[in-house]
Amino acid sequence: MRILFADDHDLLRDALKAYLESDGEFTVELASTIDEALAAIARDGQFDLVLLDYQIPGMDGLLGLRLIVAAQEGRPVVVLTGVAAEGTANAALRLGAVTVLSKTMPVESLKSVIVSVVNGSFVQPYRGATSQSDKADAPTLTPRQEQVLRCICLGLSNKQIARDLNLTEATIKMHVKMIFSKLGVNSRTQAILIAKNFNLI
Repeated sequence: MRILFADDHDLLRDALKAYLESDGEFTVELASTIDEALAAIARDGQFDLVLLDYQIPGMDGLLGLRLIVAAQEGRPVVVLTGVAAEGTANAALRLGAVTVLSKTMPVESLKSVIVSVVNGSFVQPYRGATSQSDKADAPTLTPRQEQVLRCICLGLSNKQIARDLNLTEATIKMHVKMIFSKLGVNSRTQAILIAKNFNLI
């Protein structure tokens, strides 16, 4: 299954690509702008699905979505967003997105949704709160936890983080466990998604 994932956060793109390709079911192409995504479609043909970040450079309101939908020629385009007011989600659907998904959803669920969409199943679009409400719900981390989270988002292992922060690896594991608990996640990939959503990185 050929997927094009367009997002401007390098580590997030790489982490999601690695997760989706881990069992050999997906081949994931990456783009960091609308122009790169359009170039990939022009070069390689339509993808089975395009996963498009709502805030990617070149989106220009929802013009970028319109261009991607046209280039896909009927193949599904899914919008991925941290926050989506109902009007935004409805506009994306009117312009041809098959659904709108939250970046906070577990990556296992995202994988299942991608398969469902490619197979033609309807997926209820995400209609989140306003950005003000979202910021109010942002998780509160201690300064040390923020330090550790930044290291996670740089792709560092627990051992590397321990060395860089001059702490024991056991202490880092404890911090990682607490961070995962506060963010409501169970993997580094999910932590990166949430961190980006709440502007923690």
